[in-house]
Amino acid sequence: MLLESLAKELVRVTSELVGGRTINIMNTEGYIIASTEPERIGTFHQGALEAVRTGKAVNIQRSELANYPGAKEGCNMPLRVCGTVIGVVGMYGNPAEIQYLAHLLEVYAAMYYQLEAMASPKLSSTELRSRILSDLLFPKENSQADACYLMRAQGIHLTPPLVVAVLSKSTGAPLSLPQDQGMLSKLEEYLQPQQDLSGIISDRLVLVLSHRKTPLSQKLRQEAPELLETYRISFSAPWGDLTDIPKAYAQATALDDSAPEAMNDMAELPTRCHYMLSCVASSDEAFLEKLRSQALEAFSPREYLLLLETARCYYDKNRSVSQAAEAMFIHKNTLQYRMRRLLQALSLSRHTDFQQEFVVRLLLEYETRKQGRWALK
Repeated sequence: MLLESLAKELVRVTSELVGGRTINIMNTEGYIIASTEPERIGTFHQGALEAVRTGKAVNIQRSELANYPGAKEGCNMPLRVCGTVIGVVGMYGNPAEIQYLAHLLEVYAAMYYQLEAMASPKLSSTELRSRILSDLLFPKENSQADACYLMRAQGIHLTPPLVVAVLSKSTGAPLSLPQDQGMLSKLEEYLQPQQDLSGIISDRLVLVLSHRKTPLSQKLRQEAPELLETYRISFSAPWGDLTDIPKAYAQATALDDSAPEAMNDMAELPTRCHYMLSCVASSDEAFLEKLRSQALEAFSPREYLLLLETARCYYDKNRSVSQAAEAMFIHKNTLQYRMRRLLQALSLSRHTDFQQEFVVRLLLEYETRKQGRWALK
């Protein structure tokens, strides 16, 4: 990480600038990672953790040391790079006497890290892009402005309408290197380095895609179908600007968590219908839990899942008994018997075909959310 890689050198340089005073660099968890007192490296500093959490300087008087485990008297300032707190820099001494030096140290350290970040090609292509992506996906105060600043510095220009895509392994296992390096390299062929962003967030690859004449989903289907044998990728609807990226990300992750296909694109009607169904299911979970309990009073959990899978196949085949029975390798009478039992248990027998399918599909979606998308496969 940027902080750890530069902290030791920064401590050495800044200590000389302030007359050999004790200087510490702490990470965002409050642990000292570099110090002019080497024996303190790896120890916890309560004042640093408070500086990270509040985003404000924490001045510790000698009389207050009992309230700050691991600390000495002095000034502890949040260390920011483009508005993001990446750690804390601390200076030993009476706060009233060293306040001006502490402020100079804070400014110098921030500029030091910022210049190193801008100058390092390795950080530009990895850490900085990941930081931009994180700022856009999980906005906090000033994070969008920080992201815009870093994008300008890296020559990145996102062109609306923007689409967010989430790629994961079809097995549900987390993405990892070097096992997935081949996929990442293949996908990079389809990205525009100065117009798209990518990074691994929560074990999934996240893409922020600028507008393109041919949607990426279409190109991958046509030119890289082998990716869909091992991975699944879900695309949000097109959104207008940077402020919409968190909503687009929520759409894409919801699809990745629940949609049944290897390729899911909100610009396509089947995916849009599934997403709307998913939204309805999540908004009325009490009703669906009641239906589920009602079915489990009539069937064992294993039989209940079998009947749900039968219903899904039947509806996916446009209510064709023969096609659904053939797909499930069962007799047509068996399929009809299963459907009749499920509808009776759910008190749906006297309702219209549309109402029956709508409620059962909601229950399927609820079960998928409850147990994961592999539960009914």
